[in-house]
Amino acid sequence: MAERLTVQTVRGPVPVSELGRVLPHEHVACDLFRVTRQMGLAALNDPDEAVRDLKVFKELGGGSVVEATSGGLGRKPAVLRSVSERADVHIVMGCGWYREPYYEEDMNKLSTAELTDRLLIDIFEGEGGVRPGVIGEIGADREWVSGVEERVLRAAARAQQETGLGLILHAVKSEVGAWQLDVLEDEGCDLSRVAVGHCDTYPDVDYHERLAERGAMVMYDGNGPGDALLQEQRIANAVELIRRGWAKSLLLSHDVCVLGMRERRGGPGYSYVLRQVGPDLIAAGVPEDVVETIFSENPLQLLAGHRPDGN
Repeated sequence: MAERLTVQTVRGPVPVSELGRVLPHEHVACDLFRVTRQMGLAALNDPDEAVRDLKVFKELGGGSVVEATSGGLGRKPAVLRSVSERADVHIVMGCGWYREPYYEEDMNKLSTAELTDRLLIDIFEGEGGVRPGVIGEIGADREWVSGVEERVLRAAARAQQETGLGLILHAVKSEVGAWQLDVLEDEGCDLSRVAVGHCDTYPDVDYHERLAERGAMVMYDGNGPGDALLQEQRIANAVELIRRGWAKSLLLSHDVCVLGMRERRGGPGYSYVLRQVGPDLIAAGVPEDVVETIFSENPLQLLAGHRPDGN
């Protein structure tokens, strides 16, 4: 089954067996500064730095990165393809629209059907020959889903059903991810192909378990050296979620999205999860084969509907 499944990367379709270890939520080219105007959120706009960090990731056994830059965040398909070729790392590009403050036009003027059509055109035709392989990240700006964000979510759900692509949500510091799942479920979306991003910003394992019980993937994507206490809590929560039986629902990444997160600037780069998080989980008692499943198999459920048990 796995051998027949492929994932659309910026260089074309790739069999899931060739993806290797996957970072399921990162950014290679991204611009938060356009909206925030905060100097600490300087844009990721240097392909050379991206290549440098991705080569370190590859040296540690990494194979693929999911690039979750959607509309409003400055997606650059041609840059992603060039970076992928230079670093020799597979990159899966996202699509759709981020969250309300970042929308580049008034989405209230577009129906859900029109948004769905736009999304499908992007998925099937791409930009400059580069096609998306995942939908997202699709976000809620606050602890609720606004009316226009709901419309975008519904369009994403309809496109997901039409194309079979996985879907990444942006859901921070609240239980808004459950609300987003309600909207997707109402549209008939396959929740087993949905990853709720930034769950670690709301460190409530009971909430994370409820998401997993609904079939969704739980993403701890803020891993890094920036705050040692928060990282310790992140590891402890991951261990607890695994202890409760949800190892196959867990995804780990860094969400590199601003300049200061580049490795040579003191950030995690794309290597911290493999270099540090894996060993930390093993030291906490998680079996090595479970850690490897989280790195190499779990992302395939999001990207291709391939479960770690091979079904």
